[in-house]
Amino acid sequence: MYKQLGRPKGTRNIYLEEDLQRRIFLGKKLKRRRRQVKLTQTDIANSMNVTFQQVQKYEKGVNSISTFRLEPLRLALKIPEHKVGFLINKYNRKEREDENAEGNSTS
Repeated sequence: MYKQLGRPKGTRNIYLEEDLQRRIFLGKKLKRRRRQVKLTQTDIANSMNVTFQQVQKYEKGVNSISTFRLEPLRLALKIPEHKVGFLINKYNRKEREDENAEGNSTS
């Protein structure tokens, strides 16, 4: 007899809300940067060795980007090595300043 591995058939992964939000956030950053450097989804997909449909899913937040795909993505989006945190950093300096200003005004 074989032992069944993984989750039972017919069940789905259950993700935390914060994980879903992180995926969507990363997808928006990916799309914004792709448009800034004037590349198509196909251009990005070719440099990452995935299909353009996969890039669409990344941008919509349907699929998450695995860590070993971040470096090819950084290169494709022409992000300098010292700014590698751009993709995974949730808050840019301006967004942090805006939040601090909002926090100080409500206190």
